Amino acid sequence: MEYETWDEAFRGQVAAVRQQSVRVAAYTQALFLQACADSFGKNTPGGSDQIRSQYGDLAYKCGLYHQLGKALVPPEYQIWQKDYTEEEVAVYQKYTTDGRALVASLQERGQRAKEKRKGAVEELPTQNIPWLMIRESCEQHMERWNGSGYPHGRQGRQISPIAQIVGLAKELDRLASETKREDPFEDACRTLQEQENTLWSPELIAVLKNARSKCRAVYNKYIHYTMTVPKTIPLVKKTKDRPMGLSYRPMVSDMTGTVVAYEAEPWYGGIANNPGEREGTAEIHDMLVRTGMIADMAFYFLYEAADALVRIENCRLNLRGVLVNMLPGFYTLPTQLQRFEQLFEDQGIDRSKLWITVPEESFRKATKGQKELMARYLRNGVVLVLDGVHPEGMDWEEVKALGLRHVRLAPETGLNPDTAQLMKQLTADGFVLLGGGADTHDLLGWQLACGVSCSSGTVTGLPVSEEEMIRDRLLAE
Repeated sequence: MEYETWDEAFRGQVAAVRQQSVRVAAYTQALFLQACADSFGKNTPGGSDQIRSQYGDLAYKCGLYHQLGKALVPPEYQIWQKDYTEEEVAVYQKYTTDGRALVASLQERGQRAKEKRKGAVEELPTQNIPWLMIRESCEQHMERWNGSGYPHGRQGRQISPIAQIVGLAKELDRLASETKREDPFEDACRTLQEQENTLWSPELIAVLKNARSKCRAVYNKYIHYTMTVPKTIPLVKKTKDRPMGLSYRPMVSDMTGTVVAYEAEPWYGGIANNPGEREGTAEIHDMLVRTGMIADMAFYFLYEAADALVRIENCRLNLRGVLVNMLPGFYTLPTQLQRFEQLFEDQGIDRSKLWITVPEESFRKATKGQKELMARYLRNGVVLVLDGVHPEGMDWEEVKALGLRHVRLAPETGLNPDTAQLMKQLTADGFVLLGGGADTHDLLGWQLACGVSCSSGTVTGLPVSEEEMIRDRLLAE
């Protein structure tokens, strides 16, 4: 490729590389200004000339153009792939030396704008400090303190100080952008500090420590443009002494215990003289109906589950969804569709991953108007699960016509040939079967063999808090 301008070459990189370069540039500038304050690199050849605060804007350019050499290769070779062959690795790593040559060419063209240089690029030597800094950033940013980097295996103070800073900035961005953790930035800083004296000089790590708050500001600024996992700001304040909340039980898809979803069960505390005791929905439901709190409590739990889903999605965890056991009285209320829409607007979750139970008793007692209300929810993307079903007398054609597609049979109907036949038929009719009450391995195995997509029960795991759920999923992956 032949490029006439810096911008033209920069646009020759794929979007992901350009976006990364912008973030690296911001980190580089923050680290560079701190390096100037800390007198970093003064005992390095050329360091006393380069590490000066007057070059703060130049440091940004060094970060922005550090991988410009990638513009010279096809898009498929601009992003590192783990399955590269030895030859492809060589092609990829060549972007460092190619980048230096391209930068030199563009600098020289800028000096002689009317002249056009074509063919092989031959770098002309220069004593211009800004030119040297950008060239060295391109060529040496992948070199490492212990000599394990490329392209030339430079080590220690053989590496230009600006290239050391750009290299650290790039690695900080990579770690903070790809780590599956609740606070990737802190984990990235911790990892880099552990690499002191091997990949990075002690003086450079000291610069990172002193510039941590400035780098954190860069991370926060670009957080939405990375694959990072921010600490989610929940819409429900989950304090330790709160009187209500959700506990999460794993739902597994096979006998090896592979967790693919979670069942969320409401709990209530704040019991007089028994601060550690909790009650379930059955014990407190009548009081909620009497005090007119069903709607507010239902959406409190839905928001809490939605918060958990946001964290699950931010952590890039592969889960199908969360099943919330809804308060039975919810379906006797007028439409709450507007509040559902507000929920999905407030927490931009995939609404297909928030599942809500409709207890069998609520469905059987529902009036025509209440069933139409359920249908409206379903038409608007709210996933309802007909729960605890006893097959006798259930009008499956009505269930299907209403739009209900998720069903969970009562666990006491299990280990029964007639139930197994019904489950086979429901699956053939397009229903998604969930399982519950798997308190023995026999029942769990039977449910899975009969076609349930996932099941919960004491066999699948104990109920855990949201924090434990996220931690366990991260450890599992």
